[in-house]
Amino acid sequence: MNMAFKGLKVDGNNTFWKWVEEAGTYNVRVLPSSQFKKNSNGNDMLTLNYEVLDGKYAGGQIRFDNISWTDDTPEKEERSLKRFNTLLVAAGFPEGAQVDTLQIMLQGLITKYNKLNVAVEWSDEPSEKGFYNLRVKNHKILDPEGSKPNGEFAPTQQQNNSNFNKADTAVDRSVASLPNNFGSDPFAGAGQVISDDDLPF
Repeated sequence: MNMAFKGLKVDGNNTFWKWVEEAGTYNVRVLPSSQFKKNSNGNDMLTLNYEVLDGKYAGGQIRFDNISWTDDTPEKEERSLKRFNTLLVAAGFPEGAQVDTLQIMLQGLITKYNKLNVAVEWSDEPSEKGFYNLRVKNHKILDPEGSKPNGEFAPTQQQNNSNFNKADTAVDRSVASLPNNFGSDPFAGAGQVISDDDLPF
């Protein structure tokens, strides 16, 4: 028997993911949602997403660790080599292994050499939506003592967005701008009628 959707109240505690609410060091695995892309300058970049393996935030995600390759000067190329070598050694790539492309590196990080430890801190400035996000400061080998949150929570929010004030890198925060009560017609007064034929699915 088909049942119709009867509405719900948004509840951040009733989801399939968990928030990582503190800075610190975390044992993580690289998630398949990680990507190879180009950054705004056209340079090759990996965007790595992680899932915490242990401790109070086990299952929580740390997202958007952007690691760019820059080689327009010898100094920048050397920093890029050190940056990527640090990541590969932390993840357990064998000494002397040849990695020819970032796509190959990404596949290795997702499928085989996917466990490491990351140190994260809060961003200096809030996003456009007023939220502070965790950013990865460095990569290390797995810590046998486990993940270690350090008690540093996100700075006070610049905007009051109801129950979405918790800093969270695992969520697309666009939902934070939604009203608290949608009522029977959340699009009333929007000035545009969209038919089923206009929908992309």
